[in-house]
Amino acid sequence: MRAKEYLQIFTSRKMAVTALLAFSSGLPLPLVSGTLDVWMRSEAVDLTVIGLFSFVQLPYSLKVLWAPFMDFFRLPWLHARAGWMLVTQALLAAALFTMGQLNPVSSPWSIAGMAFLVCFLAASQDIAIDGYRAELLSEKERGMGAALASVGGRVGFLVSGSVALILSQHLPWSTVYTVMAICMGVGVLGALLSPRTEAENHSRISLKQSVVDPFKGILSREKALWMLVFVLLFKLGDVVAGKMLSPFLIDTGFSREQLGLVNKGFGMIVSVIGGILGGALYAKWGMRKSLWIFGCLQMLSNFVFVAQYFSGKNDAMLFLSVGIENFCASLGSVAFVAFLMALCQSGLAGTQYAILSSLFALTRTLAAAPTGFLAKSLGWPGFFVLSALLALPGLWLLRKLWDQIPETKA
Repeated sequence: MRAKEYLQIFTSRKMAVTALLAFSSGLPLPLVSGTLDVWMRSEAVDLTVIGLFSFVQLPYSLKVLWAPFMDFFRLPWLHARAGWMLVTQALLAAALFTMGQLNPVSSPWSIAGMAFLVCFLAASQDIAIDGYRAELLSEKERGMGAALASVGGRVGFLVSGSVALILSQHLPWSTVYTVMAICMGVGVLGALLSPRTEAENHSRISLKQSVVDPFKGILSREKALWMLVFVLLFKLGDVVAGKMLSPFLIDTGFSREQLGLVNKGFGMIVSVIGGILGGALYAKWGMRKSLWIFGCLQMLSNFVFVAQYFSGKNDAMLFLSVGIENFCASLGSVAFVAFLMALCQSGLAGTQYAILSSLFALTRTLAAAPTGFLAKSLGWPGFFVLSALLALPGLWLLRKLWDQIPETKA
């Protein structure tokens, strides 16, 4: 792709909307995972309990159950998917505000219930956003769209991770979560600006078709079951390491403010750079080569936290390890998101993307749950070595499926 054409795509309205909606999609997750983990750990909640809180994220894995209904039923505002975006964003803001009024020590069940509700609403928002993006972007735009989706999501993580942790040093957690609720307005802006897609101009399919056809479309692919296993495994090592990263850094002696500035702040800035570079490299290399190279880098980056452990409370090493891990994880996300979009069909994209992303969410939920136990049993060095080795099955499967991977270029 020529530089001029690349720049035109990068500066288009489609890409601006993609980035805004990705921010809104990324914002809620740290507030029920990493940021909540720090909140609980700072209140001396046990590591095992923190690990078990991963189960509140189950709606991300189960969203395929209600995705067909969101594809079928159309709300009367703007276009179909934008209506669902606006409803879920408003309810998310209310749920985040309410969650911030609770205490993880005195009201653990209440905060778990609100975190579960946040995940349900966030997963529903993702159904609308992911399906919309898959239908909005052409094959030529897919690589840059995946990059900006990754960047926008990472900036959302930055705000609800880094900014939230920095604010928590000076403000009560109730105020922090109120600020995060207000930030959902970015997604509302994206929904209001979103153009109607070509798929939404076509005649509506029946409810039965909206339930059955997405599964048929995915399962009709050659080696479809192996392809689904690949979706489960590609980011397994990254997920396992990421769940215990904040508790690890706290145990190493770093403050919450340092976590906010370096792990969440600097790390997310590096992620943005990785996302933009990943989009450019994807445009040059195509999907297969990008998945392979980015996947290998993603695996190797987990070893830097073994070095961090032996370096102790070393600020320079913290910047280095966080920078390497976030850069490589962002590269992997660009290729992975482009891969998921390539598997979706126009008109069925909401449910099909929900099916695929639910599998990944299942990895994030179930693989993360025992991480506290593993960290206590293996120690931090053994835990991070294990997390790197867990990436190998996904890379092996990528080679096995090489000819079935859609070879699309941006």
